[in-house]
Amino acid sequence: MLPKEANMVELLSPGGTLEMVREALKQGADSVYVGPLGWSRREARYELQHHEVREAANMAHDKGAKLRVALNADIESGDHPDMMRKVEGYAQWGVDGFIMKTPQAMAVVHDRFPEITIHASVGCNVRSRSRMKEVKEAGATQFVASTALNTFDRIATLKATADEVGIGVELLIHSNRCVTGVGGCRLYDYFAPYFEEQIVHDSDGSHRVKLIGNPDKGGVCYRPCLGTHIPEIEERFPGSVLTYLEKSNNEIYQLLEDIPNYMTLGVTTLKIQGREYPPEVIAELTRLYRRLVDEVNQGKPDITSARADLDRVLPDRDRTREAKTQELHLRLLTRMGEGPESEGSAKGSKVCYACGAREEELHRTSVSRGDTTEWDPDSEETSLLGGESGG
Repeated sequence: MLPKEANMVELLSPGGTLEMVREALKQGADSVYVGPLGWSRREARYELQHHEVREAANMAHDKGAKLRVALNADIESGDHPDMMRKVEGYAQWGVDGFIMKTPQAMAVVHDRFPEITIHASVGCNVRSRSRMKEVKEAGATQFVASTALNTFDRIATLKATADEVGIGVELLIHSNRCVTGVGGCRLYDYFAPYFEEQIVHDSDGSHRVKLIGNPDKGGVCYRPCLGTHIPEIEERFPGSVLTYLEKSNNEIYQLLEDIPNYMTLGVTTLKIQGREYPPEVIAELTRLYRRLVDEVNQGKPDITSARADLDRVLPDRDRTREAKTQELHLRLLTRMGEGPESEGSAKGSKVCYACGAREEELHRTSVSRGDTTEWDPDSEETSLLGGESGG
């Protein structure tokens, strides 16, 4: 049986800053998600300090909305005590749900707080019955459908399977696709030698290491898939990867035209991605999707008007993303020694995001990192497609 709140479609907006939380709520978001410092798949500047999470929860509840907390970086068993100290506080503040990637961590949270909704993050790349069962058994009550599913028929098939499994389906209605779907891509591992360890201090006195270059380790991807026009980046990829990227890359992923159909299917949540965008862009996206959802509920959806509104927002959204991508490429080139050294860079050293202290001064251990240059997106996509059809 699905949780009671799954009976109504929820519009979920990002909260990369308290200002963004405020704007999303003002424009009618049913819920907002935030990332606590060091625990989510974003840079520290798009995460909230411990006390800010509480402020965001109060802001949401004052508006009759919900707050979801993204603990969607990889969380290893040794991190569970630190994680649960955070979760205990969030539960006391009335946080309404957790967005998580690691099944073992989900299970720990669910065992302690079975009444709190757990979303299996888009990073889980759920595309098959077996994966649905895995995250459900870990405690998830809904999962974010893989961004590799880009047609109504494929999503409808996924939803039918989810109904049989007994788990809710959440859709990213505005996002980016990523190679083989968010959470499925491992192209960043081709640049593992250039990952940057960064220490972040939280306002509750805790600190954590993020691995910049690896989103699964709490950092941000350098987006090398979008940098194949840069020789230093292109030459690290084998020919098979370059061929794949020519036909399928990290393009925009949006489902606006089919939102009425997805609501009819009974999806649990419609999610807007974008903690790195300006608050005014998220405000506009929330406003136009809120209006469309309300129109669907009233039986009068105006898709043409919604599309016109979206097309007016996309240039600002795209400019922000392009600037961010260029910034990440420069950061990667600097790490590779192929670009100008940026002020304050310290290749090979672990630096605190807040205070600039070196890792050795804080006596922190390094985070574990994978290092492979054998991952092939074509093989991965073939395997994942087999999972979709066969379970």
